[in-house]
Amino acid sequence: MPGSLASRLASVDRLLADPPAAYRFIAERCPPGTRTIETGSGLSTVLFAALETDHICCTPGPEERERVLEYCKAHELPTEGLRFELGSSHESLPRIQAAGTEVDLALIDGSHGFPLPVVDWFYSGAMLRTGGVVLVDDVNLPAVRTLLDFVDRDPRWRRLSDSPKWAAFERTGRGPLAEDWTAQPFYVHRPAGVRGLAQRVRGRIRRELAGRARRSPTCPSPPLSGRNRTP
Repeated sequence: MPGSLASRLASVDRLLADPPAAYRFIAERCPPGTRTIETGSGLSTVLFAALETDHICCTPGPEERERVLEYCKAHELPTEGLRFELGSSHESLPRIQAAGTEVDLALIDGSHGFPLPVVDWFYSGAMLRTGGVVLVDDVNLPAVRTLLDFVDRDPRWRRLSDSPKWAAFERTGRGPLAEDWTAQPFYVHRPAGVRGLAQRVRGRIRRELAGRARRSPTCPSPPLSGRNRTP
């Protein structure tokens, strides 16, 4: 039973000779019974089984599910806590959220084509309890960087890791993530190049107006109209 931290870390070492730091991060935070969810499947799914979490795996088809179950059986790992949701995550995650599911940790490692990492975060993050953690893999990919550009700015998410491969965030709130832009004053994207261009344009306009004023002759004041003239 992987109840203690030492035994959970030992489970990671048994799975891989050189386990990724992300897997050790997961093991540190997932005692038996932890409610977890992931998009994608593979060794991470096997890890959740070994840790005896209450795990939901969103994976495209039955082939991935069978491979995981066969691996677990060959290595005598428990699978009672595994639940597979087959299909694209943009279809399965809304159903899972609508059922009122709440999780302690979410792993986003499914499709990395835009906008699916954002979609996975939108639904998985909404299922996190207060203080729950989302872990995002492959942060070097463009669609994932787009997601992190937002989450890193949002003060309601606290970054827990600093890795070139993956990132983890703790959510300080709970509930759905849908909101209007007015609730996101932190998300103002003004690239330095655009700011510099605007400053140069304003400066040029001021210089041109000043030059025209210097070249123009002084104009006499227009006469007052008869009805406003002092008698």
